[in-house]
Amino acid sequence: MPNYNALLRRASYVARAKSPSPPLRGRKARVSSAPLRPLARSERLRLTRRIRELEAENSALAQLSITDSLTGAFNRRHLEAILANDARLRERTHAAALCMFDIDNFKTFNDTYGHNAGDQVLRAVARAVMRCLRAGDDYLFRLGGDEFCVLLFVDSAHETQRIVQRMQRAVKALLLPQRGMSQPLTISFGVAWRDNEAGAPEAQAGLWDMYLRADTMLYDAKRAGRNRIEFAAV
Repeated sequence: MPNYNALLRRASYVARAKSPSPPLRGRKARVSSAPLRPLARSERLRLTRRIRELEAENSALAQLSITDSLTGAFNRRHLEAILANDARLRERTHAAALCMFDIDNFKTFNDTYGHNAGDQVLRAVARAVMRCLRAGDDYLFRLGGDEFCVLLFVDSAHETQRIVQRMQRAVKALLLPQRGMSQPLTISFGVAWRDNEAGAPEAQAGLWDMYLRADTMLYDAKRAGRNRIEFAAV
């Protein structure tokens, strides 16, 4: 039920802002002790509705600030904020994995078919990967270009590998409209997995260390070929 005292105070502030008092001349300001006029039911409903609209707008703006506009994935800014709160993540689960990936030969595809086609591929890959993730447990971030990162909360290294392989299959199964492609679309992964129960927290790798390790693993995967997974327990 709405807090009508709060609504009355807000209505009073609005009324004062719209109708400022004339300047005082030669007299001291007096504080009025008169009670606020009770709002009519229609006014209470209107104010309640407006407050809810403003709350919804603020929530939408907050979501936009952490979302990549092209793919709908979270953006790098949001990933960096999460990496800075490693202690909170340790409280949530006993294991986590950072999985960095990019699209194999994406630059060649972009140069051959154009940037619009490249954007279509980025959106299609993001959608395919997000369908493989568990709502509320896993998160996809676009770091820039064709580079992405997935944060998984998992029970084991085996489960991490299973989810990563599922993402690879989903991307490989994409049907692209471009003709003349001799090979299916593939992605390569660098994965860093951490078991929070293995040893004291201060002795474990931090999330930034995991990020750097996953980046190194991705580099190794790209050197080894395409559609690869390089995995490291940290």
